[in-house]
Amino acid sequence: MFAIIGIVVVFGAIVGGYLMEHGNLLVLLQPAELIIIGGAALGTMLIANPLPIVIKILKGFVGVFLPSPFSKAFYLTHLKMLTNYFTTRARTAP
Repeated sequence: MFAIIGIVVVFGAIVGGYLMEHGNLLVLLQPAELIIIGGAALGTMLIANPLPIVIKILKGFVGVFLPSPFSKAFYLTHLKMLTNYFTTRARTAP
């Protein structure tokens, strides 16, 4: 969810800043330029990293858009466990 919000904020800031300077938005819509920049970035990533790292990057990219595997109940359970552990540990410390 935060990834989508972040993407919206980035595009909003780009468009907003460009409009503040009285720019023409159609200038930003350059498909050839987007292909050049995106292809250069992708090619650089492929050259700079071995295949297992590229696979992990792609899995991480997909994982950003998936729902979180952790729920409120998960966090509460683990926080209670840590509280019990640290209070018990503090009482038994020399």
